[in-house]
Amino acid sequence: MRPILWGLLFAAAAALSGCAHQADACDRVRDVPHTECQSLVGFYDATNGPHWKDQRGWLETSSVCDWHGVVCEDGHVAAVSLNYNDLQGPFPVTLTDLPHLKRVSLYYNALTGSLPPEIGRLTELQVLILHHNRLTGPLPPEMGQLTELQKLDLDGNKISGAIPPEMGRMTSLQDLMVRGNDLSGPIPPELGRLSELRGLYLSNNRLSGRIPAELAGLSNLKMLDLLGNDLTGPLPAGLEDVPSSGYEWLHYDSVP
Repeated sequence: MRPILWGLLFAAAAALSGCAHQADACDRVRDVPHTECQSLVGFYDATNGPHWKDQRGWLETSSVCDWHGVVCEDGHVAAVSLNYNDLQGPFPVTLTDLPHLKRVSLYYNALTGSLPPEIGRLTELQVLILHHNRLTGPLPPEMGQLTELQKLDLDGNKISGAIPPEMGRMTSLQDLMVRGNDLSGPIPPELGRLSELRGLYLSNNRLSGRIPAELAGLSNLKMLDLLGNDLTGPLPAGLEDVPSSGYEWLHYDSVP
């Protein structure tokens, strides 16, 4: 048999073996629903799991809750935290099939592509930290469905487009961090509805236009970072008393 044919047969056998290994991993699992195990396996495959820095337990032990970076509560996957772990590839849609996720922390990896609209399914999510990856594209309007989210940290990516006004529906949000991206257009006045907001970090983007007066109604706001944008007009009354990381150096073009 020719060497090329042998090579193809070997590759096919290896792929089938890998699939069987993954199927066996979830067949043995009893601590979370089978569908949640399958979602984690899909996540592992989509982010180049065999080459992670730390993959302890993944696809090996019969307890998903012992897999590195996975936290369970009440028999469900509640958190996935795999920071500094060489995750690669597009943000895995399979994570959105974990309905009881409360925390996702994947910072300092190499995730690419856009956040999928399916992220709106994670209605129990409280923390989403993805700073310093390689995410691109626009923020999906479906993020407005994350009404339990308290912290959103997308700093240091390449996210572009406008801030969706639908994000004004994220009424539990306390920290919104999108510094160092490529966001453009105006700051949506709908962000003034985020009554729990303590920190609004929008610096080093390409945001333009006036700062919405609605932001002055955010009574819990402790930090407003707008440095490095193309904003115009005066600072709305009331915001000058909010401690900031850059008000002293903000320069607005005077607009009558």
